[in-house]
Amino acid sequence: MAHSQYLTFEEYKGYGGELTETAFRTEEFKARKRIDHLTASRVQAMESVPEAVKMAVFTLMQLESKIGLSAQLDNPMIASFNTDGYSESYGSVTDQVEAASKSAMASVKHILDGELDDNGVPLLYRGLDL
Repeated sequence: MAHSQYLTFEEYKGYGGELTETAFRTEEFKARKRIDHLTASRVQAMESVPEAVKMAVFTLMQLESKIGLSAQLDNPMIASFNTDGYSESYGSVTDQVEAASKSAMASVKHILDGELDDNGVPLLYRGLDL
């Protein structure tokens, strides 16, 4: 069974999401694709979407809206600040987006750790047993 969404707009709002329905569609799609990449698309074959996956999608969407590429371009993070002579510098958007992406992936991996698909295979299994 292929899922067209891992998180519905109503579920998103229930978790406290603040995006409009139009913006939600785009962000949910991007988050779903990141989850598919991490899980080798195992969620797509599942009968129903586990709560942990829904929470992972919500987390990705929240992080993207706060610290993702669009957020960095609109409102870059200050890398340093000096109040004496008022000096402000901004970090590289590329560096900040990369750090945000790593943070998002770490959060998602933490949420999905131990979750199994319908066949009992861990969602994060990538083909190696260490």
